[in-house]
Amino acid sequence: MYVARNLPHLLTNEEVDRVGAEWHVYEMADIPEDWIKTSTNSLNNVVEYIPIDKYWYHVFSTPTTIETPQYVTLTKLVKCLLSLSHGNSDVERSFSQNNHLVSDERSSLNEASINGLRATNAGVKFFGGGKVHMVPATAALLSNVQEAHSRYIKDNEEQQKLIKNIDVVNGKRGSDAEHERLGEKEIELLNEQKNLQQELMNATKMLEERSTRLATALSNKTLDDVGTAEVLVTAANAKLAELRIMKT
Repeated sequence: MYVARNLPHLLTNEEVDRVGAEWHVYEMADIPEDWIKTSTNSLNNVVEYIPIDKYWYHVFSTPTTIETPQYVTLTKLVKCLLSLSHGNSDVERSFSQNNHLVSDERSSLNEASINGLRATNAGVKFFGGGKVHMVPATAALLSNVQEAHSRYIKDNEEQQKLIKNIDVVNGKRGSDAEHERLGEKEIELLNEQKNLQQELMNATKMLEERSTRLATALSNKTLDDVGTAEVLVTAANAKLAELRIMKT
């Protein structure tokens, strides 16, 4: 009963309890041998079994004592399980159909569009034998087409709104990034100005010190100190001129 309880959206709680009871009845049932196998080749020891769908057909055809169906909920469960794929052929066939529908010119189709094409193709095969002009144009079909068109327009409108919202968010992010970049540039310029101001103060201080040294050297008539002071004063003046140009 694990499968009955865990197969999603198939059985209700009441049906799970009923299928448990029906399964116990099935376990105690006397199954004829010819429901299981057709014949046995004694020479090669080969057993030919009945196909599983035919076997369950015999089981589900078993009536109760009052001629009502014996296995109601069990029939529902087994048919759903048998409809599941037991091999890769269905999957490979589905991939082949997708490759046929999605050509190089239609490679941008999304999953919803592919599902719609597959559903339309299956509908044409089921109702018209694969021929579009054989599909009966009933009132229900026309109503479904109109409803599908309305949903298509609504989905397009919602998609456009979503794109606009994304553009607005991206634009806001872009403006925030630009504002952040300008802020970083402003901080960089302030730091550069601060460094220039410090160098200017150092050059001014050096000029004052060298001017004092030059005045002392002249008063003491020390020619070596006078020459050195003149070189330092010249260098200080050149540095001040350079810093003033950079600051402006």
